Amino acid sequence: MEPLPGQALRVRVAGEVTMENVAELRTVLFRAVDDVRAKAVEVDLALVTFMDSTAIGKLVSARAHAVTSNSDLWVVNPSPGVRRVLSLLGLLEILSTPTGNGGWAPPKSA
Repeated sequence: MEPLPGQALRVRVAGEVTMENVAELRTVLFRAVDDVRAKAVEVDLALVTFMDSTAIGKLVSARAHAVTSNSDLWVVNPSPGVRRVLSLLGLLEILSTPTGNGGWAPPKSA
C-alpha cells in the first residue's frame, strides 16, 4: 500500500491473481477500507499478467464493500489482458471510475 493525498491509498497488484491467491488481495483491499479507513483505494493493475473470474469477483465485492463503508475503490492501469477481460465483461468502465463516495476525488492533471 502506498499513501496518496487526502487519506487515499494505492494498492499495486502484480503477477497472476487466481483462486489460489485471491484471499491475499481481498485481505489487503478490505484492510485498506476497514482498518486504515482510507477515503479511497486505487488498485493499480499494471503488473497483473492474469486475473481469473474469482479475482474479478473480489474486485467487484471490494468496491461494493468500500462504497457501503463510505469509501471508494477503483482500478487504474489495467494490463492489456486484464483490460480486455474487464471490457468484455462490461466492468472496465464501472471499475475504473471513482464513485465520488467518501468525498475524495483524484487530483486533476495539469
